[in-house]
Amino acid sequence: MGGAMSEHADHLGTQGLQFFGKVSASISHELKNVLAVLNENAGLMEDLSFAAERGKAIAPEQLQRISGNFSRQIRRADAILKVMNRFAHSVDHSRARIDLTELTTLVATLAGRLAAMRNITLDVIPPAEDITWETNPFLLENLIWLSLEKVMACSEGGGAVRFRLAKEAGEVVLSITAPIQLPADLVTNLPAGQVQLLSALAARLVLGPTGSELEIRLGCRESPAVGEEATGGEGKKG
Repeated sequence: MGGAMSEHADHLGTQGLQFFGKVSASISHELKNVLAVLNENAGLMEDLSFAAERGKAIAPEQLQRISGNFSRQIRRADAILKVMNRFAHSVDHSRARIDLTELTTLVATLAGRLAAMRNITLDVIPPAEDITWETNPFLLENLIWLSLEKVMACSEGGGAVRFRLAKEAGEVVLSITAPIQLPADLVTNLPAGQVQLLSALAARLVLGPTGSELEIRLGCRESPAVGEEATGGEGKKG
């Protein structure tokens, strides 16, 4: 029993570290891009300063343009760091009641750069009423990220990927809709770490009715397995 629990924790820990590493790498790339733009504009400002020292007239529009570029990049960096801060605080509590739209939006924002590289846009469609859930925030973010990675890998031609939340038959359903039909084996033969995530979150991963939706269903009551029967332990209702 102790060995099984240790293996379970190892899988979750490894999965979590990989997730944290991918997100950190993506954020660092975004910040590096901000610094590159700031450095470029600093160079332009330096050129103008040298020109002014030689007595050349500097058009106010040039200075305004550079100043505007600095302001935009500072706002961009601030937004990136706020998202990073929210993500970092996901590990503060192993269990908390969260707004699922806010959490899904956070993951979509974190994945925005990777999606753009695939020519994919991410759109979170809020439900008519707020849906909250008591869960482990970091583990659920990890599961949503992995599920989104699967959908984006199948959407080679790009397009829009949409997130929808709904309550259905005692479960909360997060649908990730692809611009194409998804293969049936997307929810089978899952890696051990993802199976452990489903179990820890009392969740299951299934294909939606049209075949273009990958659904994360929270609140299932059956024992964990894979594919259409992939369920976790008992969950709390939101």
